[in-house]
Amino acid sequence: MRELMKDLKELIKYDYKILNSNDTISKVFPILDKMEEMGDAILVKEDGEIIGVIREKDLIRGSILTNPHETKIKNFTIKTGTLSSDDLTLENITKRFIEDSTPFVIVKLNNKVGVIHINDFLSTIKDEMRKLKARDVMNADVITINSHETSAKALSLMRTHGVDRLVVVDNSHKVVGVITGKDIIDRIIAPRKRARMGDAKGEKEKTLSIMVESIMSSPPVTAEKLDSIADIIDQMIEHKISSIVIVSQDYTPEGIVTKKDILEHLVLSKTISDLKVELITRDVELDDFDREEIVRDLQNFMRKFGDFLGESVIFVYIKKHKEIFRSLPLIHVRLKLTSEKGTFFASGESWGVEYAIHATLKKLEREILKEKEILHDSKMVKRFYEEVFEF
Repeated sequence: MRELMKDLKELIKYDYKILNSNDTISKVFPILDKMEEMGDAILVKEDGEIIGVIREKDLIRGSILTNPHETKIKNFTIKTGTLSSDDLTLENITKRFIEDSTPFVIVKLNNKVGVIHINDFLSTIKDEMRKLKARDVMNADVITINSHETSAKALSLMRTHGVDRLVVVDNSHKVVGVITGKDIIDRIIAPRKRARMGDAKGEKEKTLSIMVESIMSSPPVTAEKLDSIADIIDQMIEHKISSIVIVSQDYTPEGIVTKKDILEHLVLSKTISDLKVELITRDVELDDFDREEIVRDLQNFMRKFGDFLGESVIFVYIKKHKEIFRSLPLIHVRLKLTSEKGTFFASGESWGVEYAIHATLKKLEREILKEKEILHDSKMVKRFYEEVFEF
């Protein structure tokens, strides 16, 4: 344990930038241009205290949706937790990465603020995952889009399914690329915004009607389901990407592994519980009572299917949109339930956290019931053959 603590402390780095929350977004772009990769840390300070971080994609989104010369950095700051030296455990760092959804976590050691980058952390833990295969971690619910579809369709699919990337396939359903929301922003929306602001580099002709194949990342970085997670981590770090597409021998998609999937699996492996709930919120404040009520509802749902699911864990991602109806915000919920019977996914939206969770749970219930029915049918067919063709 002492060796692990020592290793974790050695991951702390101090190569970050600190910005004032009241500065405008436009002041950040010269800093971004000098940074080598998205993982470099930008911390935000207010009244002398670090209040969170800001990610490159948030800055780009802010510059497009607002006037970057007037919009303050604090409007796009991700409020994060800070780990102390006493909190510096494998489990706490992993949960911090998942909950903050940032490529680094903030650590305070001996009254000095540092950061742990996700690639450094994954490199440290990858040997523990040497025997773990892609099939054990991958999300088999791959959201695909044809390369000839429009970028507008890609954005619509991302919002519907609550994801930030799609696997691109050709007419034979073979994997040909990956498209992310950032690709669309960087290559279509940002150039148009620059053109409107008088920048000659802006490309006015690009619209969301442009085909996915024109802006996707290709060729994609892929792996097979029997490949080691340790090797997949190496690929992610080498290619500076956050996901790997899992393909069959004929190059059709079988799954996708993201850094978040790896971290979630690590949480599961370190936490033994029959009914475990991991609640991750974004721009949503829940008091202790509301949080306890939500956890209780989720555990009751899991108990309902306990005999079928066995030991299970549910990850709940809650995000607030800006739309308001009758004082209730539009809430997006994504559920990922990992159990002995497999992994189930559901996403949904509604007004208010309670309604959004219940609406999404109904979708998750349909997925579970569908799987129960499939298994039941399979057993009936097997029993039929055993009885009819018994010698």
